[in-house]
Amino acid sequence: MNYVKEEINIKIHDFEGPLDLLLHLVNQYKVDIYEVPLVEVITQYLAYLDAMKEKALDLASEYLVIASQLVLIKSRRLLPTVSEAFEEETIDLEQEILAQIDEYRKYKALSLALADKHFDRGHFYSKGKTEISAEEVALAQDKNVLDLYFAFSAVIQRKQAEFRDHHHTINSDEFSVEDKIKDILTLFQHEKSVSFTRFFEPSHSLDEVVTVFLAMLELIKNHALNFQQDETFGDIILTKTESEVL
Repeated sequence: MNYVKEEINIKIHDFEGPLDLLLHLVNQYKVDIYEVPLVEVITQYLAYLDAMKEKALDLASEYLVIASQLVLIKSRRLLPTVSEAFEEETIDLEQEILAQIDEYRKYKALSLALADKHFDRGHFYSKGKTEISAEEVALAQDKNVLDLYFAFSAVIQRKQAEFRDHHHTINSDEFSVEDKIKDILTLFQHEKSVSFTRFFEPSHSLDEVVTVFLAMLELIKNHALNFQQDETFGDIILTKTESEVL
């Protein structure tokens, strides 16, 4: 196979590490990383290290660790193949170092792309924060599930204080969402609309409170119940629809 490469002149660059140097050497060849003539790349890598030593520059230990791996690969390639197992081990060593280079290439490309985005973002100015007065925002008719969660949070806090103050010993009961759905619908057999907080009044434990809330959400999701809040942070009223409950 003929490899196309630029003429390589070893210069003292400020590489970020041994893999950065190896990637620089590999990129001289116009082929896939896994197809480069690795022995040639190893020779150039070792020549670079020699050049640094001649200029009395300190070498980081990581350069020498990689160098030891490369020397092993090169020595195996220069020796005659003594067995099939020997050849497979050599190929495994080569693939391991090439995989490290390829992985480094991907991370470096990603870091450069992020750096470009950061540079581009530097050309824009963010708008300052805008102060919003609560009096200017009308939320009374904003029918949002978050209203339910805010109301439920208040119920939980109130129930926690109630259970703590009364020090009741409650037997461990199991509550199913299906059972609580039946309880909720039973309440609507006698009334057209029910306050949100009223559903939790009979509850004797936090587990039961949570189960009631899950049953309520299930009914709302299936359009069996509607809810509305006439004023911001006011009580939520639930009404039953004509939809059949699954």
